[in-house]
Amino acid sequence: MKINRATFPALLSFAMAIGLLLGYNLSQGKKSARDGKWEKIDQILQYVEEDYVDTISRKSLEDDVIAYLLQRLDPHSYYITEDDISALNEPLDGGFQGIGIQFNFRSDTVYVINTIKGGPSEQAGILPGDKMIAVNDETIAGMHMATKDVMLLLKGESGSTVEVAVLRGKKELKFDLTREEIALSSIDAAYLLNDTTIYVRLARFSKHTEEDFQREVYPLKSASVNHVILDLRGNGGGYLEAASSIADEFLTDGQLITYTEGKSRARSDYYASSNGRFESVGLSIIIDGTSASASEIIAGAIQDHHRGIIYGQKSFGKGLVQEQNEWSDGSATRLTVARYYTPNGRSIQRPYDRFQDKAEYYGRSSDSLNHGGIEPDIVVERDTTGVTWLYAEMVHRGFITDFVYQYRDKNYEGLKGLSFDQFVAQENDGSMLIALQLFLKKKEFEVNEKEWQRSVELIHGRTLALLARALYGDEAYYRLLNLRDENIKAILMNIKKPEV
Repeated sequence: MKINRATFPALLSFAMAIGLLLGYNLSQGKKSARDGKWEKIDQILQYVEEDYVDTISRKSLEDDVIAYLLQRLDPHSYYITEDDISALNEPLDGGFQGIGIQFNFRSDTVYVINTIKGGPSEQAGILPGDKMIAVNDETIAGMHMATKDVMLLLKGESGSTVEVAVLRGKKELKFDLTREEIALSSIDAAYLLNDTTIYVRLARFSKHTEEDFQREVYPLKSASVNHVILDLRGNGGGYLEAASSIADEFLTDGQLITYTEGKSRARSDYYASSNGRFESVGLSIIIDGTSASASEIIAGAIQDHHRGIIYGQKSFGKGLVQEQNEWSDGSATRLTVARYYTPNGRSIQRPYDRFQDKAEYYGRSSDSLNHGGIEPDIVVERDTTGVTWLYAEMVHRGFITDFVYQYRDKNYEGLKGLSFDQFVAQENDGSMLIALQLFLKKKEFEVNEKEWQRSVELIHGRTLALLARALYGDEAYYRLLNLRDENIKAILMNIKKPEV
């Protein structure tokens, strides 16, 4: 079987997103003591290299063989080339050197999705929605460039400079930026939902998660706070130690958080200490089908100790521990060496042996949903009453996002001086929806009035939240989404009526 090398980086990125990096240990390259058993493999590689009809790179051939071998073991063991290892480690290392933006491609155009708080791009005035057209006079718009190639142009050593040209509306702007060490926070949002409840959206478990939690959540705790909502939806995992530190905030001294064990790895237990700041505060956790790995460790520990209530939908079901070995050529392997278990001994790894490939495994067929993962204590189904073909098409074709950036640019002078509360009050008067309808008309997008009325609250909520993100950042985005979130509503109802 020939591995498609062009798609392999994309597979690695997806693997990272669902938390395959749980609890691995870093070590330098090592030579196996069992080399003699692999003579047949070496002989075949040498034979192909010498006698194949076309010239072939031995290193390239070895990379493909190793990648295929590890992929056949389980969905979470894999090979990382030297070129890919830095990018794969970044989210868990907690930072990178660059200009501090998040971007994606749409219609072969590079859109700035967000600027990282305090980074060079934010300080220079680059805004979400700006279209990047050139880097150091090299055109990137319409050039069909790969994501990693754009990243190579933008990233560089701290202190180095780069010129970025963007299109904002019809105006071209140029920015001279000095690259810096960019910190990636583990927390997307942390704020007081009301006088007594802290809401925390935890995006990942990185090296700095414990510090991020202390910096952003500790100041919110006061004598009146009696509950924390920990939102782990979309959190694909990360470092085991980071997950343990967050669980330790809520569990008491000596309580088992998790344990790991494997054929060649002795059992290792992870216990809570007496250092938690929230041991006597009520706790609710929200999970969904993309909550995996380290997220499931926390949910499982809280559930087994009856420490809080788990809301949402069944989690992904990833309970395997990877160990990383770095090899002399700069490549690395991540090999599954153990399983992790909840305090009561539950393995939450869902079966994967019946899946033919990673795409099928990650696709989560209906059959796979019956095995593995953490079952919530209270299942909260997604509210689909406002979802229509009209709404789905508007989202799929990017019309809402395009409108938000256009609306922001057109009204920026009147919006930038508003506080968040002033902004919400002003944009709830209905004028934005009228502008959206005019935008759709110019796009020659037919609006079914019946479906518009059915979806109007959903459309308005999404549009307002995206506009708030473009003006105020991620926390504002989640503040507005949470006003309509069914999980938040269920939690607040149960806090008021604990007997339910």
